[in-house]
Amino acid sequence: MDMLTDKLQGRLDRLLQNAPELAPGPDHRLVIFSDLHLGDGGGSDDFKKNAELFLAALRRRYLEGNFTLILNGDIEELARFSLASIATRWLEVYGVWSEFAARGALIKLTGNHDLALLRRRPRDLPFPVQEALKLRLGSKTLFILHGHQTSHLNWAFQTLGILFLRWLLHPLGFGNYTVARSSRRRFNVEKRVYGYARRKKIMALIGHTHRPLFESLPRLDTLKIEIENLCRRYPRAAAAGKRELERKLERLKAEYVKLQQRDRRVHSAENLYHDGPLLPCLFNSGCGIGRHGITAIEIVQGRAALVYWFDRRRSGKYFESEGTQPQQLGDSDYFRVVLKEEDLDYIFTRINLLG
Repeated sequence: MDMLTDKLQGRLDRLLQNAPELAPGPDHRLVIFSDLHLGDGGGSDDFKKNAELFLAALRRRYLEGNFTLILNGDIEELARFSLASIATRWLEVYGVWSEFAARGALIKLTGNHDLALLRRRPRDLPFPVQEALKLRLGSKTLFILHGHQTSHLNWAFQTLGILFLRWLLHPLGFGNYTVARSSRRRFNVEKRVYGYARRKKIMALIGHTHRPLFESLPRLDTLKIEIENLCRRYPRAAAAGKRELERKLERLKAEYVKLQQRDRRVHSAENLYHDGPLLPCLFNSGCGIGRHGITAIEIVQGRAALVYWFDRRRSGKYFESEGTQPQQLGDSDYFRVVLKEEDLDYIFTRINLLG
């Protein structure tokens, strides 16, 4: 069933039409983060565990590398904390953002957890905010939005829900609640944005669900491909190579089973957003509050990449992954690994020819 109603189609059309436009040059370098959920630094601040990793990545790769930084919603956790308490605790983070802003390289979008920023006077905000962004890459369009706009709930209801969480549930000790906790709601958000991007023959990049997507594929489907490729290599491998492949297959199989159990109610339909070939029109930068690290989308000189930042003191599984090997950030314990990468011309060719 097509979940893209006429009302939702109209809402997304207006959002796309009214979004400010960025047309970077051929040497463009952009990075998109979402869902950082900055708090007050206390025990219920989800951002705290990855704060140093995030700051190191910003300073030593993205600031030094002249990237434009795009923050795609749910950056401040205003559902549970005041903006003043967040800005005071994370003054260092705001300081680095100010360095991007000083050279015109910071774009900040809102999500449902920081939606209230749109209702404040610009002079009361540390940085200007928008609801969406239209990225022009030649004749190609990349539509960047947080993703909560696909909800059938109106602005007032979403705002009341945030107030309910902040002033009633949070004081009682209840943790954060996001769409990321529901497999069904995640899939519905993805399917709606996918349907819109397919109709418009554009790329759409969201956050909101906390689930990284590249070319419309979640990690579960990517694992299937990796497992198939390793199995194809196995018959031709030498004895030592077979033992190595067996070890990698065991690890991938365990991860696959874990993800399948977590999303067991919807996994059978997740790669069937619509009838026909799956189009590579939906991307998701994931989140900054992962247990072991942070995901982001980089767009550099016509290529898009899903990257993962991690601290080797907490996780080492990507040292054993297929493909690009982790790159160390200076002499730190922080590493960046490219999970998937593709040329934008190839992506848009598939969107236009297969759509």
